[in-house]
Amino acid sequence: MSKEYIGVVSDSHGHFAALEKMIAQAPPVTAWIHCGDYCEDGDDLAIYADVPVYTVLGNNDFMTDTNTPEYRDVAIGGIHIFVIHGHQWYGRQRLERLADLGKQYGASLVVFGHTHCRFYETINGMPILNPGSIALPRDGRHGTYAVCCIENGVLTDVRTYTLTT
Repeated sequence: MSKEYIGVVSDSHGHFAALEKMIAQAPPVTAWIHCGDYCEDGDDLAIYADVPVYTVLGNNDFMTDTNTPEYRDVAIGGIHIFVIHGHQWYGRQRLERLADLGKQYGASLVVFGHTHCRFYETINGMPILNPGSIALPRDGRHGTYAVCCIENGVLTDVRTYTLTT
């Protein structure tokens, strides 16, 4: 039985100490996905965690001199994960648009950031995850991130974690 864990983080805003705490307490992962806002933190995260990190641009990355895309389709563990920051739309329209994009790209999961609030729900048949913000959470006092489990090419579990002090 093949099992992989994928970490998902967003909105680090240059607070690398929060990313260090995350790596110290997170279960071992095959890769990390950074959903934008200080996407360049993903470069440091890749070095520190010693696993691939897939990043996308957020609305606070407009001055970033990088080839980081606005969105991407990441294939890991036999599934496709559609990654975008999500600042392009608001409210319920955001969730419906993310579900449509996931279906368009043949994704098993859509991950996004921007709101700084944890969210995991199936919208129009598409699982959609926001890990919250690792550095500046709006739904709690401590940063949050998520870990997804993929077994034999199937997304089997998604858990959000809160940084411990």
